[in-house]
Amino acid sequence: MDISLPHNMENILKAKVAEGIFSTMDEAVTFAIQFAFVEHNISPERISQLNTEIEKGWQEMDAGKGRNSKEVFNDLRKRYA
Repeated sequence: MDISLPHNMENILKAKVAEGIFSTMDEAVTFAIQFAFVEHNISPERISQLNTEIEKGWQEMDAGKGRNSKEVFNDLRKRYA
């Protein structure tokens, strides 16, 4: 079966293969599907909700409202240290 992925998702999976986490793209896709649908029983409603939140985040980044990773990790360390 041939599938097409959004460019950003394909890049994420390719990076994981390049890092050696997965041997092939097929292995990476299989893991992602198993993780989402078998182990975590992700519902269509939850997928829609996550996609909405991701889109909102991209729009905020495009509008210059994003924060750099250093700020985020500093806040997380303060919160969970």
